[in-house]
Amino acid sequence: MIAVPLRREILDNDLTLAYIGARIGIEHGWSHLYSLSLQHQLFTQLRPEAPFNDGERFISPPPSAWVLVPLTVIGAAGTVYVWLAASVAALVAAWWIAAPGSGRARILWLIAALAWYPVQYSLSLAQPGAIVLLAAMACWKLAGMGKPYLAGAVLGASVLKPQLTLAVPLVLLAAGRWRIFAGWAVTVGVLAAVSALVIGQQGLTDYRALLSDAERVANNRYFTPAYILGPGALSYAVQAVVAVIGVAGGYLNRRSSLARIFALGLVTTTLAATYWHLQDYAILAGAAWLFWRDEAPAWRRWWLLVVAIGGELAWPLSPLPILIGLAVWLGYLALPQNPVPRPVRA
Repeated sequence: MIAVPLRREILDNDLTLAYIGARIGIEHGWSHLYSLSLQHQLFTQLRPEAPFNDGERFISPPPSAWVLVPLTVIGAAGTVYVWLAASVAALVAAWWIAAPGSGRARILWLIAALAWYPVQYSLSLAQPGAIVLLAAMACWKLAGMGKPYLAGAVLGASVLKPQLTLAVPLVLLAAGRWRIFAGWAVTVGVLAAVSALVIGQQGLTDYRALLSDAERVANNRYFTPAYILGPGALSYAVQAVVAVIGVAGGYLNRRSSLARIFALGLVTTTLAATYWHLQDYAILAGAAWLFWRDEAPAWRRWWLLVVAIGGELAWPLSPLPILIGLAVWLGYLALPQNPVPRPVRA
């Protein structure tokens, strides 16, 4: 699944678009980062046989291009290979940090993650999902070690693809973990300010235009509640309600474990996002690991199979099964966990 498309054409992936952004910044100045004509020009140079359609746009935040600047010296193909190696390493590191259990049972979590279609699809597209997953799991670990500000700063690395964890800081804030939120807010605020200064007014204007175009691409909302409700105001309203449920759940779970709160934040993000693709579900590997660490009735744990199968067969089955699975998962995550009664010793 991962090797076949990359073997066919190593530049047929989303990282190539970020590489184009880095090249534009270096060669033409960062104010032209979102110039559609320059993106088209460089895309044609790198992939002359491929069509430059509405899916071939660099619309990620500027840091997504900045991180690739040092790699431009090895060319586009070399950049993809290095990024793939880093992504696999990040996935393994995230598993090492957050996966529950021990021994063979723990290794099964890594095998399951690597075998799950959204994860494989994310890697085949050279997406930043594994890097963002590592940032989220490292944030959870650092917070548990009593380093909330550093944890929040690490979560700030999610700006590489912010929609993957967008609700997590809000849920943490509602749960009273304001120090983590503060670390994240300062980091993201600094990156946003620097980005705005670097790309300037022209860059911001071009960026807004590209984002506006992206909103009209049906594929960008296919894996959101818009699949059921349509792309209009109703789906946006329902997604706002989902966000409110997640934030309210954070407050109700303020005495729960950090693992549960983080899982709630990731699941809320997944259902509330207005821009989502199949590969983005890879972030749920972290939610599953953390959720499994929290005591829960067996049926709730087995319900994860519905989510897993829904993601695995999302193309033939449509997004409906995984959306239903996530809605139920969000529902029982948002409610505070009842303590499991312990047997009384005589």
